[in-house]
Amino acid sequence: MLVARFLSRRLPRTRTAGAADRARGFTLTEILVVIFTIALLAAVASPAFIRIMRDIGMSRLTMQLAELYRRGYVESSERATFLVRFRKPSGAVQVETVRAALDTPTPTLISPRGCNTINWDDPALERQTYRFASTDKKTLVEVGFLGPDNSIQDIADVCFARRTAFVRYNDGAFVQMVGAAKLSVKNLANGRIRRVLVPSFGLPRVIQ
Repeated sequence: MLVARFLSRRLPRTRTAGAADRARGFTLTEILVVIFTIALLAAVASPAFIRIMRDIGMSRLTMQLAELYRRGYVESSERATFLVRFRKPSGAVQVETVRAALDTPTPTLISPRGCNTINWDDPALERQTYRFASTDKKTLVEVGFLGPDNSIQDIADVCFARRTAFVRYNDGAFVQMVGAAKLSVKNLANGRIRRVLVPSFGLPRVIQ
């Protein structure tokens, strides 16, 4: 009986050198090495991260612009005439949308349909204004409007009536667009450009 009890007792464990080292934690040198490694990885990854964020911002802005012109095309098929005004007088880009319901359920035969017969400055019309910095410090992008002949325009009014685009570059009369206009969104950091296609017939869309 005594022999069995003696054999059942466990011998005390002794700590090894490795266990003792683990118990005392990290040394100052090891901590500094870890901090330096993290800082080095952050420094290497930071430019790439900034480039990715700028590309994301440029893509988001391009999609927003495309959506404004796309809305005009869609609204024009639902008994409304829709105007998208592009202004870039001093570098800052401003886009205004104006929606005017047709006077009659069936559009008149006036050509362009409603675009030249509506007072677009009427405060009673439904309008929204969007402002974009030409050179945004966060995304570093530049926005421009190109006519169908690729000429740069600081003022461009695109009127959508019955799924057809009409255009003017001053306060004169609207004429039917021939070909397709484009909006360019350029990343000033790497030169990458994305464009919004605004065709005379068809849905505006991002093409690059």
